[in-house]
Parts: sequence; structure tokens; C-alpha cells
Amino acid sequence: MRNYWLALLTLCVGFGPTGASAESSPEQPFPPSYITTDVGKELLVTDWSDPQICAGCHPRQWKGWNGSMHSIAFNDPVFQAEWALAEKEMKGELMNHCGGCHTPIGVATQTIKFDPKMGKHGGFTSEGVANHGVSCDVCHTISGSNLLKTAVLEHGNASIVLSPGNIKRGPLRDAKSPFHETAFSDHHTKSEFCGNCHNIFHTTNNFPVERTYDEWKYSVYAQKDIQCQDCHMVPVETAIRVADELTPAKKLKDHGLGGIAGMGGVRPRGLVHDHGFVGGNAVVAPLMGVQGAEEHKAEAIKRLQHVAELDLAVKHQSGPLHKATVTVHNKRAGHHIPTSLTFIRQIWLEVVVTDDKGRELLRSGTLDENNNLPEDTFIFSNKSVDENGKPTHKPWRIARFEEMNTIPPRGKRLVDYAFNLPEDAKSFTVTSRLHYRSFGQDVADYLLGEGAVKVPSVEMEMLERQYGAKDLKVVAQRSSNDSAERVAVTN
Repeated sequence: MRNYWLALLTLCVGFGPTGASAESSPEQPFPPSYITTDVGKELLVTDWSDPQICAGCHPRQWKGWNGSMHSIAFNDPVFQAEWALAEKEMKGELMNHCGGCHTPIGVATQTIKFDPKMGKHGGFTSEGVANHGVSCDVCHTISGSNLLKTAVLEHGNASIVLSPGNIKRGPLRDAKSPFHETAFSDHHTKSEFCGNCHNIFHTTNNFPVERTYDEWKYSVYAQKDIQCQDCHMVPVETAIRVADELTPAKKLKDHGLGGIAGMGGVRPRGLVHDHGFVGGNAVVAPLMGVQGAEEHKAEAIKRLQHVAELDLAVKHQSGPLHKATVTVHNKRAGHHIPTSLTFIRQIWLEVVVTDDKGRELLRSGTLDENNNLPEDTFIFSNKSVDENGKPTHKPWRIARFEEMNTIPPRGKRLVDYAFNLPEDAKSFTVTSRLHYRSFGQDVADYLLGEGAVKVPSVEMEMLERQYGAKDLKVVAQRSSNDSAERVAVTN
């Protein structure tokens, strides 16, 4: 009876048995994650197939997955360090919350163990296929979503139904396999499938800590029926076309993505999805030395270098004072830039102004000798604070964002820079660069240890214009598109 009233209350007002201290129940057996299973028995890691088995018939899909962030979701040292801090600070109450998306099998089998001697802060181990994070058989044995059981009545916090067994689910209606049974799943064709983990809300105050799915849901991409899969399960060149034409991948003319989905496939398919799930992370997999990581790194850099565009304008204010305005456009991301951990990700502007005599009139956003950003740098990020209003980068401490500077899909942000132009200058040059890195050097030092890694940054875009000092007309221009060999990674 108690569970009935809790479920009813959840449906009516959006509250329920959430929170880090929620007790296990049939509706939420692995709190505070929302993973459930429907097989009616205690599960073992051997109930799921190892990715190497899948590779036998699906080598293309396996190659894409191997080295992806999904494949290292559990072993990612940055995630492990953050998770270890949460484990110690919250006395184990968030083990299932973090593990729910990073090793669903580990949570469903309750095989995750914390080892305080691993790494700088401690680490986690599991068994067998659970160590492969978000593996093939995780996604292809998902049979539904538990969004109506969540505190916010929305996808997120591992709101998935796991149904391990011989039935593998996917987007093909007539798939046949000599090795396993198949079932069509409309869920696998929609962004809602991804939203089960790419939306994360706080376990007690329900604040949306990560909201990539929501950012997409209220965008023009969703309005045009463009799903996450249309950009993150196709080559970069196709993703660019999807964004520019605002058309789902399968409807693009001459997309060239057809082929056989598996060895001995029923017939050639009009579109076969890649399984690299490439986003913007070009750091962690190469850092770990994972097989296939360099290919993912190259793809990530290519995506980052085609997401945004820059524009420049200069106006005279008074006397020697001038104002340069840099406009950053989110041209091709179906979510905000940056997205995910928007309080840790860094996209920033580096702007330098020099005159024809070589004098530097302005410099902002240039990394210092310790690979850190100056305080005056304009960073496109969200500033998170705890319940007392103090800045925090710990997801489990976040109560709200006190400042939001991310750029929505097809949106833009304008940033102003003031400088004084000497009377004897005949011309001046404004150079603007947009950079990205998954996390700052201070975060890396804190999580992994000082000097453990020097965080690289990717130059997403560059625009440089030379102006006449008197009329402010553009006399020369240089941009990222002018050279086939772009400056990709610094440091």
C-alpha cells in the first residue's frame, strides 16, 4: 500500500522515493538510480554478452564502439576520481547514481566495489562485462524507459529497463541473426533513448546538473525530427549536412551510408549507423592508451572545428577608446555548447589586438605558463554554487547555476572587448580564437594529481581581421577556413 501511494504521489506532483537515501523498492530497486529489470531473477554479469562476441558479426559497430567514451565509461580515470570523492563525501549513497549510467551492468548485478587505495582518491572495480561501461549488450537489451518513475517525470538518472537475454533490440524491423533473437525497438530510434542517461538531475533537490537531452528537446533540431543518432552515429561530414540542411540523416540526398548491418545480413540497409558516438572529448581515451582512441580523437577534433563560427565588429567609442565585439555562433550542435558538465567544460575566447607598429593593445584568454586561464577570460560555461551560494564543481553539491553562458542550438553570444588605439597607428589587427577543453588544468590536478596530465585544448575556430585606423574598414582577413591544415591542438 505504501508503494502505491508513493507511486501515485509521483505521478500527481512529481515527488517520490528519490534522494540518495531512498530505500530499495520494486519500483526503484537500485536507488538513487532508476534502473529496473524485468527478468524476475537476481542477475549475474554473465547474463550479458562480452563486446568481443558481438564483434564476430558486427565488426564495424564494434570498431566504432571500442575506444569511444561509452567503452571507457566505467574506467575513465577522471570520472573514477570524481566518483571516488562522491563515494567518500556521501558515504556510499551515490554509488548507484553514478554507476547507473557508467556501468549499468555493475549496478544491476551489484558487483561494484570501492577500493580506497586506487588512484589519488580511490577507485572502483567490478566484474567481467560490467568493466566495459556502456557496452553493446547494455544498449541492445534495454526494453524501455522509467521516466514516469523519476522525481521529475522525465528521462534521466539511468531511467532504463534492462532485459538481458537472447533477445537483442534495435532499430531494424526485419533483422535476423543465427546467434540471437531480434526485436524491433522504436525507442532505439529516438533521442529519448539517449536521454535516459544524458539528462542528470540532483538526487535530492532535483536540480538539472546535466541536461543535454533537454537542450535538444527544445531546439529546432527536435522540431525538424533530427535525433541524437543523426549526428552522433554518422561521420562528421554527414553530421555537418544534417545541421546545415536541418534534415535527418536518412533523408539526406546521396548520404552514402548504406550497407550490411551485420555479417550475413538480411539485405543491404539504406543507412547503417556508426557506433563511435563521437562528441567533443579528445583527451581521456588517448590518455588511457585505448585501442582506437586516436581515430576517435581525430573525429572529435573535426567535430569541434565545425560546430561554431566567429564574427568580428569594431566601433569607435570616444577618444582613443574602441570596442571590439566578437560573436560566437552555435551553428551545428543540436544542444548547447558546451553541454553535459557545463560547469566543468571550457569553451573560451582568446582575443589579441595589435597595431601596425607591433604594439599589443589587448590580450585576453591566453593560457599562462601553468596551462591555466587568466581571470579576465570570457568562458562559455555555467557557474555552479552549493546551497550556501559558494562555488562548487562537485555535482553532488550543486544547488543552482548563478550564471549561465552556454550557447543554445542556432544561438549566439556577443562578447565586448575595449582597447585604446594610439594616435599614430595606421591600422590594427584583431585576432579571435575559440578554444575547447573537456576540463581545466586545475580540475585535472585536483582529480588526478598535479603534473599527472597537461590538459590539451582544441582550437575550434579562428578569425582575424585587419582594420584601417581612421575609417575602421576591413583591409585584410584570415580565418580557419583559409587553410587546409588547421591548428588543431595546443599544449
